[in-house]
Amino acid sequence: MPNMREEDMTRLSKLAVLFCAWIASHTLAHAQNAASQVTVLRAAEAERYDPQKIVSRPMNEVMFLLADTLLALDYDQKTIKPLLARSWSVSADGLTYRFALRDDVRYCDGRPMKAEDVVYSLKRWIAPETRAPLANQAGSVKDIRAEDETTVVYELAEPYSELLINLTQVSSSIVDRNEVEKLGPDFGVKHFNGTGPYCWVRWLPRNEMVLKRNQAYVWGPDFYQNRGPAQVEQLVLKQVPDEGTRMAAMMAGQADLTQYVPRWSISRFEGARQFTVARPQAYFSLLYLGFKTDRPLVSDVRVRKAMNLALNRDELARSVFFGRAEPASAYIHPQATDYNAELATILPKFDLAQANALLDSAGWIRGADGFRVKDGVRLAPVVVIPAPILADAAQAIQGSLRQIGVDVRLELLDGAVFFQRASQQDFEMYGLQQPYLTAGMMMADNFSSKAIPAPNRMNWRNAEFDALLRSGRSATDAANRSEAFKQAQLIAHRDFVWMPLVHDQAYMVIGSRLTPMKAHGNQAVTLYKGLDMRLK
Repeated sequence: MPNMREEDMTRLSKLAVLFCAWIASHTLAHAQNAASQVTVLRAAEAERYDPQKIVSRPMNEVMFLLADTLLALDYDQKTIKPLLARSWSVSADGLTYRFALRDDVRYCDGRPMKAEDVVYSLKRWIAPETRAPLANQAGSVKDIRAEDETTVVYELAEPYSELLINLTQVSSSIVDRNEVEKLGPDFGVKHFNGTGPYCWVRWLPRNEMVLKRNQAYVWGPDFYQNRGPAQVEQLVLKQVPDEGTRMAAMMAGQADLTQYVPRWSISRFEGARQFTVARPQAYFSLLYLGFKTDRPLVSDVRVRKAMNLALNRDELARSVFFGRAEPASAYIHPQATDYNAELATILPKFDLAQANALLDSAGWIRGADGFRVKDGVRLAPVVVIPAPILADAAQAIQGSLRQIGVDVRLELLDGAVFFQRASQQDFEMYGLQQPYLTAGMMMADNFSSKAIPAPNRMNWRNAEFDALLRSGRSATDAANRSEAFKQAQLIAHRDFVWMPLVHDQAYMVIGSRLTPMKAHGNQAVTLYKGLDMRLK
């Protein structure tokens, strides 16, 4: 693995040069808008902003600002709070949920939100024609109906133990039916009319998104000191893929907030008096490589296990992430709800000898050049990677796998391009960041056969796993739920479907123009609703 600490000295010396042009082109505009505008730097953006159809971190960052869900998630990532629903009740058999809606909610265009809007949005989420990647988060729905203008009844065919926490997530966001039907394929591209604390002004893809304050917004969750309207008039979300440029922008005062700074720079921001660095109270997010298990090069579990054994996660966390992430020996963090402690014994420690032996037993023989070949085919998996998140880690992993004769072919891609590429089937591995809240959510969202082709980009199917997953999701007893989810975790891990890298940590760097504030962590979004963001 490269010695990233030595490279950092060179990087720092180049920052001023990298950023001179950016400063020159943005200084005037920034000065004109400084009194009312906050600039937030992003590493990537979504291909469109449609909460039912798109699953990505860039999507979440924007959608939590533009739209609301029935429920909100507190800073502890466990406590569920009212949002669009002021209260709710659940029947004794766990099949019927009744949500009492607020009567003061308005869309950005001024139209009052009614129960029929909630029903439309939730039904759009589960409709087959929507092809929502996370429709399974809605449970086995029997019916969703409006009882009156402020009451929604959500009826299940079978109990669903994680429905409420999933109703805090982006996929269940309330959308505007009129705009969906009017804009068609341009919905979430040309405009989005939501009930969130901010409203869509314009989006210039690969450049910036501008949002303005929703003046009517007063229904924010009660864990914010300010429940609305937002205290910042306008947000400019700028896409800046280069990490050096993002850091230079923050250091030069040309941007106000970002959660995308290189790990090697965090200690510098922590030591600089003009910045505040905030971390979420609770945060679960895994960086991993996934195997497309039906591709010949990686269809053998011995090959997947060998690649897992070849990675020194301790060194990866230390050298690439500068100790700002935790080595991951499982897909689930030990502190997450329903984590199975047996997972720690499944993935052995870094062991090149065992990795080589597994590849030998699988028939992959080293050639004269050191790379492995079987039946005339080179073990050269194509790996697609979102460059803003995993570029340095990917190059380190490539070096590690070449030690056991695996000739990794990296494709480092811009964020939006990555998701287009990931929708294809002509590669063996892909890298991603996966935020989650519970072990059950992680398993259901990513490993269920119903989640193929996305988020189950591995094309992995296991009938026993699916049965356990359904058992855990439909359990009305916490102990039964936990046991089913724990057994499901063992199956997915023993098949080495993923290569876990590190349990990530989020850092929100707050510039001198803003007052310090707490970082959230829902779906890897530290800003969440941004209601306590305030200029000094």
